Amino acid sequence: MPAIVLDGISKRYRIFPRQRDRLKEALSFGTVNYGKDFWALKNVSLEVEHGSILGILGRNGAGKSTLLRIISGALQPSKGEVRTDGQVMALQMGAGFNPEFTGRENAFMNGLILGIDRRKIKERFEEIEELAELGEFMDQPVKTYSSGMRARLGFAVAATVEPEILLVDEALAVGDAAFRHTGLEKMREMRESGATIVFVSHSTGMIKNFCTEAILMHQGELVSHGDTSDTIDEYHALISRVMQESSNPPKQQPDYEMEGDDDAAGSPVVKEGSGGRESQARHGTGEARVQSVELLNRDGEQVKAVSMGEPLTVRVHLRFEEEIKDSLLSITVRNEAGLDIFTTNTAAEGRPLRGRRAGEQITVEFTFDVPLKHGTYSINVGLSRTRRRNLYLDWMNLAGVLEVTLPSRRGAVQGLVHLPTRVDVHSSTGIEVPREPG
Repeated sequence: MPAIVLDGISKRYRIFPRQRDRLKEALSFGTVNYGKDFWALKNVSLEVEHGSILGILGRNGAGKSTLLRIISGALQPSKGEVRTDGQVMALQMGAGFNPEFTGRENAFMNGLILGIDRRKIKERFEEIEELAELGEFMDQPVKTYSSGMRARLGFAVAATVEPEILLVDEALAVGDAAFRHTGLEKMREMRESGATIVFVSHSTGMIKNFCTEAILMHQGELVSHGDTSDTIDEYHALISRVMQESSNPPKQQPDYEMEGDDDAAGSPVVKEGSGGRESQARHGTGEARVQSVELLNRDGEQVKAVSMGEPLTVRVHLRFEEEIKDSLLSITVRNEAGLDIFTTNTAAEGRPLRGRRAGEQITVEFTFDVPLKHGTYSINVGLSRTRRRNLYLDWMNLAGVLEVTLPSRRGAVQGLVHLPTRVDVHSSTGIEVPREPG
C-alpha cells in the first residue's frame, strides 16, 4: 500500500455574506437559504509512495492547507476517502500548541499525543532543545513566542519523534536562513531514513531542490502531478495568466464568512492596496497591523508594473493597536524562485519608528530604483520590535505583486539584476565616442 492514498476527496463549507445571515439560516431550520456552498477541495485523487518527497504548489486559497489537514486527520472530507500507512505528524506553523503552556510542556504533550513513551521523550529532549534553539524561552509560555519560534519548536518535536509521514505546511517560511538550512538538513536525514514527506511551500526553489515530485493545486482542484520542473513551469504559467486577467479586475464582491471546522477558513485575509490581492500567509502578535500596501511609480500613481531601472515606492499603512515603545518595519523583494533579492528596514535606513501610542496610524514609504531583470516579484512586509526582530507584531507574505518590464531598446538581462554600468572603449586615438543608434 502507498504511504498516502486520496480517493475523490472533496471539502465543502457553508459561506455567508454577513454573520447575522448564518444565524437567520440556522433559526429557519434550513427552510430559507441565506448562504451558499463553497468547495475548498474538488474530487482530489492522489497516491504518494513510501519514501517520496511531494511538493505542493498553488496560490493562496488553492486548498493546499486544507488538503494537508485532511491527510493528517484533523479534518474530515465531505466526500471521498483517505488512507495512510504509517504514523503521521503534521507541522503547520506550530499548530496544536497550547499557548498557556511552556515550550517544554508543549513538547512533552505533543510527544505523548503521538504515542511516544515519556521516558523516550526525556531521552530525546536535549536534541529537541538543541534543534529548537529557544534558549531560556523553552520555559516560557508559547503565547509569548513569535511565529518563527513556534515553527522552530514544532519542527524540533516533529523531527526528533521521526514520524513515518511528515506533513510540512510553510513551517520554514517564517524562520531565518539558519533555521531554514537546519530544517532542510534534518528533513534530508528523515528522507534518507525512508520517511515520506509532503511539503507545502511558495518557494519554487525549495520545491525543486528538495522534492522528488510535485503537484499544482488551483481553486481546490489538482491540475498537475509529476516531475518538479514541469510542475513549477505550469505554476509560473498559471501565475502569468492570473496576473493578465487581474489587469481587468471584476467588481468588488462581498467578503464571505466561512462556516466549518477548518481554522484555515477563518484565517486572516488581507486586502492589499496593489491590485486587490489577498494573502493568508500572515502572522504576528496583533499589537500592530499592516493595514494596506501600495506600489507607486515616480509620479505617485498606483501601479502593478514598472520598467527596469525606474524608481518604485512601497507605501505601507500601519496602525498600532497597543502602545509600542520601539519597532521597525522591514520589506523584502522576492523573485519567482523564492530568493530574497533585496531586504531593508527602517532602522537600517536610519529612520527608526520610535514609540507609538495605541490607536496611532502612520504611513511609511520605501523608495528605491528597480535594477531587477524582467519578471514577477513579490513584496513581503514585517513589523517587529527593534530589540527582538524575530517577534513579529505583524508579518505579511505576498503583500504585493510587481511586474518588472524591459525598457525599450534593451535586450534581455541574463543575471538577477542589471547594475547601472558605463562602458568606455579605448583605442589608439583615445576614448571612442559611441554612435547614435539608427
